[in-house]
Amino acid sequence: METLKYLLIPLRGASIVLIVLFSFLLLLAGRGGLMGLPLALIVVSWFFKYGFALLDKVADGVNEPPVLSYEMVNPANESRPLGLVAVVGLFYLLTGLLQPTLGAEAVTSLRAIGLLLVPAIVMTQVMDGFFESLNPLKLLQIVVRVPGSYLLILALLAGAWWLAAALVTWLPMAELPFAISIPMPDMVRVMILMYAWLASFAMIGGVLYVRRAELGFEPSHTPERAAAKEERERQREIDQLIDRIFAEWRGGAYGNAWRTIERHLSSSPRPSEELQVLFQRASQWPDQRLAHRLAQELIPHLLAARRTGDALNVARAQLKADVKFKPLKGEDTIKLIELARDAGDRRVARLLLADFDERYEDDVARRIAGQLAQQLER
Repeated sequence: METLKYLLIPLRGASIVLIVLFSFLLLLAGRGGLMGLPLALIVVSWFFKYGFALLDKVADGVNEPPVLSYEMVNPANESRPLGLVAVVGLFYLLTGLLQPTLGAEAVTSLRAIGLLLVPAIVMTQVMDGFFESLNPLKLLQIVVRVPGSYLLILALLAGAWWLAAALVTWLPMAELPFAISIPMPDMVRVMILMYAWLASFAMIGGVLYVRRAELGFEPSHTPERAAAKEERERQREIDQLIDRIFAEWRGGAYGNAWRTIERHLSSSPRPSEELQVLFQRASQWPDQRLAHRLAQELIPHLLAARRTGDALNVARAQLKADVKFKPLKGEDTIKLIELARDAGDRRVARLLLADFDERYEDDVARRIAGQLAQQLER
C-alpha cells in the first residue's frame, strides 16, 4: 500500500495547474463544435504526453510533478502515447481477424485480457521501449513479479473508468462523431477525469519505483544511488585528506599532521568510520608510526561499539609491526588481553601484558593484569 501516496502527486504544483487549464481549454473546444476540434486534439494529445512525463518523474524517484515543456509535447521526443494507441489498436484488429475462427465470445475474452495488460504495456515502454511492449511474455513477467501492486493499478483504472461512465454522457451529433454532454459543474467533472488519468500514471510510476528490485528497473534517483554518490564524495574527501596528512608527515610536521586529523574527526558526523578509514590507509605507509597512533585512537571506539573482534585484529596487526604496541588506556589493554586469552591467542595476550606496570599507572588495571599474567602462566 506504499504506492497509494503517489495518488496525491497530481494534486501538487504544476500538475494541478495543468488540470485546471486543460479542463477549461477542453470545455472551450467542446463549445466550439467543429471549430474547436483542433484545439481539443491538441489538448488531449498534450495531456496524454504529460501523463507519460509524470510517470517518468515518479518512476525516477521524484515526487514532484513536472512542468509541461516543449520537449514533452514535441512528437519527436515523446511518441509513447501514440505507441500505446498503436499497440492497443493492433491487438484489436488481430483479435478481430480471429473472430470467424474462435467466435465472438472468445474474441471478447481475449480483448478483456488485453485490456488487463495495458498497465504492463505502459510499464514495459518505460523500462525497455516500444518493441519490448509487444512481447506477451515480457508483459506477463511484470504481472507475476508484482501481482499485488498490479491489482492495485487495475483497481485504480477501473475506478477511473467508473468515474468516466458516471460523469460523462456521450451523445451523437450530426456534425461530429460524438459530443460530450457534461451537466453540473462542467469544469469540475473534467478536472476529476483528468486527475483520475494522471493519478493512474502516477501509480504506475510509483509501482515501478517501489518495486524496482523485482522488476529489474534502475531509476535515476534512488536511496542506493544517493548512498553510492555520497560514498564517492566521501572517498574523494578522504583521498584529499590523506594526501595532505602524508605530505605533512613526510615533511616531519608530525604535530600538524595529527592536528589535521583531529580537526577532521571533530567535524565528521561519523568519526569512528573516518578513523578506521584513516587507519587502513596509514597502515599501507612504510612509516607505521601514524598507523600505530591511529590504532590507539581506534581501539576504544571499536570496543565501545562492541566490535571486539575488529579491535583485537587491529591490535594483532600493530603487534606484528611493533611488539611494544599498547593501547592508550590500561582498561582497553585489559579488555584486549581477555579477548586474546578467550580466543586462545596467548602470544598476543602476553605481548600486551609485557611491561604493563611500567606503561600504565592505573592500580586497578595493574592488579587485574597481574591476575591475567598468572592465568596465562598455567
